[in-house]
Amino acid sequence: MKKIHLFLFLLASACSTSHSPVRTISSTEAEMEYVTLCSAKGDCKKFSRLVMGTDHLAQGDWTGQGQAQPTEEEIFKVLDEAARLGINFFDTSPIYVGGVENTLGKWIKSRKQSNPGLNLYALSKGGFPFDLFYSKKLEAGTHSQRLKEELHREGVLDAHQAPAADGSVPLNNVPPGTYASRLYGSQAQIEKRIAEEMAHSSKNLNGEITVYLMHRDDGDYVKFNEVLRRKTPVRTIMQALSAPQIADNYAFLGWSNWETSRVNESLRLAQHNQDLQKPEINSPYFSLFEMSPRTIHAGGVQVTHEEMMNPEFQKGIHFMSYSPLGGFSILDKPEPRWENAKRDAKLKHDQGDAYWMNVFPAIFTADNQSRWERVMKFTESFNREHQTDYSVDQMINAFALAHNRADFLAVGPITVEELRRTVGSLKLAKMLSPADLDYLHSGMTKPSF
Repeated sequence: MKKIHLFLFLLASACSTSHSPVRTISSTEAEMEYVTLCSAKGDCKKFSRLVMGTDHLAQGDWTGQGQAQPTEEEIFKVLDEAARLGINFFDTSPIYVGGVENTLGKWIKSRKQSNPGLNLYALSKGGFPFDLFYSKKLEAGTHSQRLKEELHREGVLDAHQAPAADGSVPLNNVPPGTYASRLYGSQAQIEKRIAEEMAHSSKNLNGEITVYLMHRDDGDYVKFNEVLRRKTPVRTIMQALSAPQIADNYAFLGWSNWETSRVNESLRLAQHNQDLQKPEINSPYFSLFEMSPRTIHAGGVQVTHEEMMNPEFQKGIHFMSYSPLGGFSILDKPEPRWENAKRDAKLKHDQGDAYWMNVFPAIFTADNQSRWERVMKFTESFNREHQTDYSVDQMINAFALAHNRADFLAVGPITVEELRRTVGSLKLAKMLSPADLDYLHSGMTKPSF
C-alpha cells in the first residue's frame, strides 16, 4: 500500500548531519513514550509509540507539482532527527516509493556501526495482493475461481489463453484497483509467496526485520471492489507464517487491515496452539476523519472511536493505527481550509487518478467536514484556555493517541519541523479527556473546559 498515510500529512522532519552519529534529545525538548512487547521466547523490546512511516520519504511530486525526489542524504537527515527525538520504530515496505526500504536498511546499518548500542527497529510488511493493473498477468499458482470468473466477465482474462513459460497467465486491459490475493490457497503456496516477499525485505534491511505484518487479509478485488468468496482459514495463514522459513526472519508478527472477527480468531488459535506465532500488533485505519463505506484503498479496514475507547476491544493485541495524518497536509493548499482540500481532491478524482478516486469519496463526507470545523474551533479554544499554541494537526494526532486502545500511531512526517510537531502530540494527548474525544468525534458532548 504505497499511499497509506495520505491526504492530511501534517507533521515531520529534522536537521542533523546525514552521516553524523544520532544524538540524544533532552527531556525539555521532547519526551518520547514507549511500549514494551515480549515474544513467546521472552525477548522483550521497547518500541516508541510514534512509528515513523517511510512511504513518502523518497517520493517526488508529493508536496507539490515538480517537487524533486529527496536524496539519500536528505532522507538520512529526517531519519536522524526521528532517532534524536526518541523514535526507534520505523514502518517500511518493499513496495514503498523510491526503494525507501533499502534506504532505511542502509541508514540503520550505518547508525548501528557508529553506535553499536543503538536500538533501531524495522517493521516491514508482506501479504500484499498482486496488483494486476501493473503486472498485467496472473502469477503462477492457484487463484480463486470467483476472481477468474470476474476477470473473464470484465474481458480481462481469456479462458483459452495459454500460460507463459513461467506459469503466469497474461491479462488484457486490466482496470485500476484489480488485485489477486497472496494469501489464497494451500499452506505451501502461501509460504512460497510470502517467502518471496520476505526475501526482498530481508535483503533491504540486512536481515533485521523486527516486526512483520500481513498488510492485507485474504481477498481479491476488481475495480477496488472485493470479490465475494470464502476466505482462506485464519489457521492456514498462521501455519504458513509460523513455518521456520518464515518465522525465523522476524521477532514479532502482526496484521494490518484485518477484520475484528479474524483478528480475534487468530488470538484464540495462538492461545491454544503453541506451534502458531501469536500476533502482537494490529494496524487498522483510525482517525478523527472516518472512512465512508468506500475505503481509501482496496481492502482497507477501520476501527471506530467507540471501539478504541473500549479497553476490551480486541484484547490481547497491540494497536498501531494509521491515518491520513502524518506529514504534509493538502489542507495547506493554499491555506488550511476544507473547501480547498476538497476541491483539490475532486480535481484528481475527476481526472481518473486511481488513488484519489477512492480517497475523495472515502474522506470528503459531510460528517468529516463537521469534524474538521469542530477541531478547528476546539484547538483555538483549547489554546486560549491552556495558554498553549498547539496546531490543528497536533490536535488530530493527539485525538488518535488519547484513546484507551491506542498503543502506537504510525505517522508519515517528511520534514524536521513536522517531526518535532508530531512528538508534541504525545504531551497534548494526555491533556484530552474522554469528553473532549467524544466532542471532537460527534459533537454530542461538551468539552472538558
